[in-house]
Amino acid sequence: MKKLKLTIILTLFIAILVVMSIYFSQGKNNSTLEKKDFKSIEISLGEQVYTYNSYLYIYGKAGIKIIKDEKTVTQESFSLENPYVVTSYNKLAIGDKNGKVIRVYSNEGRIYTVNATNNILGFTVNKNGFLVIILKNDTNYEIEVYNNSGDKVYSIKGISYNEGVPVGISISEDNKVLAVSYIKATGATLDSNIVFYSVEDDKTFGGVTKQNQIVGMVKFVGNSNLACISDNEIFIIKCNATQTAEQVKEIYTKSLNNTLKDIAFLDGVGYVVCYGQPVIKNEDVIEENTVIFYNQSGGEIGKYYKKEQNITNISASKFGAILQEARLFTAVDVSGKKLWEYQATQDIKDVMFYDTDNKAIIVTNDEIKIVKIDKVLLDKQIDENNTKTEKKLEDNKDNDDNKPQETTKKDSENKVKGEKTTKDNKVETTTNNKDNTNITNKEKETKQE
Repeated sequence: MKKLKLTIILTLFIAILVVMSIYFSQGKNNSTLEKKDFKSIEISLGEQVYTYNSYLYIYGKAGIKIIKDEKTVTQESFSLENPYVVTSYNKLAIGDKNGKVIRVYSNEGRIYTVNATNNILGFTVNKNGFLVIILKNDTNYEIEVYNNSGDKVYSIKGISYNEGVPVGISISEDNKVLAVSYIKATGATLDSNIVFYSVEDDKTFGGVTKQNQIVGMVKFVGNSNLACISDNEIFIIKCNATQTAEQVKEIYTKSLNNTLKDIAFLDGVGYVVCYGQPVIKNEDVIEENTVIFYNQSGGEIGKYYKKEQNITNISASKFGAILQEARLFTAVDVSGKKLWEYQATQDIKDVMFYDTDNKAIIVTNDEIKIVKIDKVLLDKQIDENNTKTEKKLEDNKDNDDNKPQETTKKDSENKVKGEKTTKDNKVETTTNNKDNTNITNKEKETKQE
């Protein structure tokens, strides 16, 4: 009897151990799956995405939603016919092209709304939420500056066509200096005047004139350096609103021997350029599809080039740039080093860095997929239907292809390529590998219609 009792007790004890083992084993497996599975976020047709750190801004004609860690921080509905968006760090401004309302947002939600009295031709926002607007009435142009509370703090009124048409605007990161690029017809040529205004003192304190050039884009990269893009040059102007011997000085100039496929600004870093076809044919021009990163003073800090590629789009952030070539997306850091590649099996809208350089968001027509750059996870996450195409890694070949190409300055005219388009279809797979100046700036710059 004692032996029987002992046998029963041992049997029950073993059974309990088996049940507990199964329970904890299942729990562990579930935890692992939850860690691996990044949830997808549904979006509506036509919605676009901007990301800053771990925040996602999803916007379109019907409204905006801000999401952090898959939780909605704020959501607002409105109606826009033709949404236009500019961004800077964690600030986003959205309005209708030729409309009269602009809404400004940060990570926490809407900061303020501006209701203009005239049609809005263009606008920009800085890292602090200061907004600059170009307005057009029946006879002339106006420029207005709003602080991060939505109060008008500066304006330029009565700008006539004879004085020049404002086409590019930017405000410094310390909110003190407003830069405006005006285009003016002088005889048979078009000249550009870049004028600097002190927002605090309500004074004009300097300017730079470029004859027979159209400077269509200006952007402060820091407090005092203004990057300017024309059809002939990329140049940097250093400015200082305080009374000094040299309040305005051009510190860098690069003549363009190539068309520009794309240019984007990197918050806190500088800017990145993808060069297109050479305008002139000689040994010294930059190879087409060369991507070069520049600091805030115009100094080259990184370069990426691969033979026989054809880059069609750049998505840039402080981590670097993601270069699109058909369905292949290549991530490179600001030094030009390749970080990873993503091979889609169908057309998609965009791939962007998310929070770090080893996470990305993949945007399709109807969802956003947040993925960690890990081949096993991506194969599971992105290629759910097991339709992936394997991408062979060619490290040795890439090492040869990525050797820098020499660049030299040549003086010749350049026609800048028009705006890029994004593709709006489905996604799927991945590999890992630790005619004037109509330039599109994705991150993030004001455009004049």
